[in-house]
Amino acid sequence: MSCPSWGQEVKNAEIIGTPRVDKDRGRVTLRVKVKDANNRPVVGLQEQDFTLKICQPQGESNNNACQTLDRADILDWKNPKEAEPPPAWIIVLLDFSGSMKRSDSSGTIKISGALQAIEEFNQDLARRAGETKIAIVPFSKGGKRCTGNRVTDSELNNFEDASKIGLEKYLQDLESQSDSLCGATDIYRPVRKAVRFLGNRTDTRFNPPEDSNEPEPRLSIVLLSDGYHSIYHGEANEAELEQKDFDDLLNLLNKYPQITIHTLGYGLTPQQLQAKYNLSRYPTIADVGKVEAEDFTNPNRLAQMAVPAEEFVDQKRLQQIARATGAIAEFAGNAEDIAENLTEFLEALLGEYEISYIQPRNNADRGSEHNVTVAVKTAGNAVASDAKTYVFPWVGPALPASRRKQIILSVLGLLAMFGVVPFAIWAKSIKG
Repeated sequence: MSCPSWGQEVKNAEIIGTPRVDKDRGRVTLRVKVKDANNRPVVGLQEQDFTLKICQPQGESNNNACQTLDRADILDWKNPKEAEPPPAWIIVLLDFSGSMKRSDSSGTIKISGALQAIEEFNQDLARRAGETKIAIVPFSKGGKRCTGNRVTDSELNNFEDASKIGLEKYLQDLESQSDSLCGATDIYRPVRKAVRFLGNRTDTRFNPPEDSNEPEPRLSIVLLSDGYHSIYHGEANEAELEQKDFDDLLNLLNKYPQITIHTLGYGLTPQQLQAKYNLSRYPTIADVGKVEAEDFTNPNRLAQMAVPAEEFVDQKRLQQIARATGAIAEFAGNAEDIAENLTEFLEALLGEYEISYIQPRNNADRGSEHNVTVAVKTAGNAVASDAKTYVFPWVGPALPASRRKQIILSVLGLLAMFGVVPFAIWAKSIKG
């Protein structure tokens, strides 16, 4: 038996979307995503690691009878590299606040490093899934001397094919604005706006009708930020306001389980900030901005547990947002790390197995409902997906062309033998 790639332990298996039914050929096709404990895709599994079980829904005959499929029932199995990439719509929310003008750990200006990594991500996406639509949306909150970048439906709808040259030109245009970046980091509002936009149930691009033959698209948001949700201007109840806004965001995310949000923090981790400023513990958002950056030359001020606002990235909130949507949270200190992390997000988007099987005949009544589950078993570990229901309008698979030809010739032969020949004999006898 094989082991998951890179030593990953399988923690979750999920059937993505609704099983596709081909009644003419008597087959059903599933898309399956397998993840580890950190929501990273497990892509190194083999066909023998999967077991499919088909059951009748509870309340029907045969006491909810189930059938585990044999290997002979599996018509086709494809790993994520072999499976055709699913259609996808991706929104990249890019922090365009003033702190993105600062240098990262490698000396690269953050916004330049981020845009370069996004361009590499788009090129990789074009090679592997050229029909994917992607929108790059900058965000920041303006003030008295800064207009900021407010996220609107028009900007969210600015999709381009990953393979189109227009996206490259747009990235170059954003690069030209790097010297004028300003504003605070408003994370929650852009995320809410993007989630509602992709979750619009009346937009058939993102939510095709149930009777449509089009596959369900994958809906994903990539949130890249070098800061924290900083829109409260030092109000006395800032912590309470932030907690309420965050809770409201989580409640919204729960309403749209089909949307994943991968998060990418850009800067120093809490551990790195602790080491840099010789702090006694990891800094949190409560420690931000109590003293200015230049005050850290005074050792007596370090006991106040403060970090410059420009250097603090809210790793905790970014992780919580990603985990709430079953996505990946990563942290990058430089542009090279960002490019690697975006590649991992791409693997998560495309990392689906495809399995096709023959619909069992023993409980395949016309128009009957069926529940299918997928179990994944690797060395010392086994998980099972939740059941997905589909309706199979059983009419029997279409016969091969050669077999249909044989049947037609046989019928014509019988007609000749028992119809034409007796008629000819009868007609001849009358004439005689």
